Amino acid sequence: MPVNDLGYRAWSGKRVPPFLRPVVVAKSGIALVWRRRWLRTMLMLAWLPVIFPALGIFAFEYSSTDPQMGRMITTLVRGPFQQPDLAQMIATDRDGARHAVWSTLILAFFRYPQLFAMVLLIGLIAPMLVSYDLRTKAYLLYFSRPLSPLEYILGKSSVIWFLLMMIATVPALVLYLVGVLLSPDLSVIGQTWDIPLRIVAASAVLMIPTTALALCYSSLTAESRYATFGWFATWTMGFVSYQILTFAPMVDGPPEGRRAPRPIDWESLGIDLDRYRLLSPYHTLGKVQAWVFDLDPTPGRVMPAIVVLMGITIIGFWIVRRRLIRRLSV
Repeated sequence: MPVNDLGYRAWSGKRVPPFLRPVVVAKSGIALVWRRRWLRTMLMLAWLPVIFPALGIFAFEYSSTDPQMGRMITTLVRGPFQQPDLAQMIATDRDGARHAVWSTLILAFFRYPQLFAMVLLIGLIAPMLVSYDLRTKAYLLYFSRPLSPLEYILGKSSVIWFLLMMIATVPALVLYLVGVLLSPDLSVIGQTWDIPLRIVAASAVLMIPTTALALCYSSLTAESRYATFGWFATWTMGFVSYQILTFAPMVDGPPEGRRAPRPIDWESLGIDLDRYRLLSPYHTLGKVQAWVFDLDPTPGRVMPAIVVLMGITIIGFWIVRRRLIRRLSV
């Protein structure tokens, strides 16, 4: 009678290089989420806000041939946008102001429409990436192959990074390319060559800590709805807490009945925009991204915000790895 070996056996299938194993996990995850029509629709809608900074770049470049347009831009920047220094630079040295104008418009694209789109997109996709595997025990299928926990985490993270690149990095790079094409000559590349590098750096600031936080919530529970609640609660409560604690002195109006100057000098009104910033992920990300684009308007140091984001990244990924190892050791 033959004796069958039913114990553990070495993997006899085709192996891919270790650095490509996360790509295999990412491809399967992207293929699954890409089947959802609402996701494809959301990605297309996320590109719509790029129209507004593109119009701003067009107006700025067109003002070189239309003095009236130039005066209108200067008035807008000095008035509603409350940046008199930039307005003065536009009026006196238009070519020298190009870098600051493009950076300001691209940073606004990152800070407002795309950051809110990021919160919504990750909140709908990321919570199920790990929790679903834990609930259905699909992680056993992953780790039945020569795959390490770190490679699994990188693969799952790449799913989120791919989606965020589609709604933030790629549109911002296209926006920069549009600015180059609308410029009078290619000499503007010499003035703005660092902006694409700043876009990539700002994208990394946006993607890495938020992915670590989302996967951490997803790994803590087998029910994705709890991870979704934790994700949205973190952003909402952080934003509300910052707004209340920072602007509480304004409830009774400016001190001693003074009117707020234009542009608003928050320090003279007793408002410290950096004091409670670390309570809000939204404002912490904004601080670091503004520093990346060299447009940080507040006097506070950026290093505490960088340390907080690094801490979220390290602790978040460590918790995910710890949860996986604990499941595999059972």
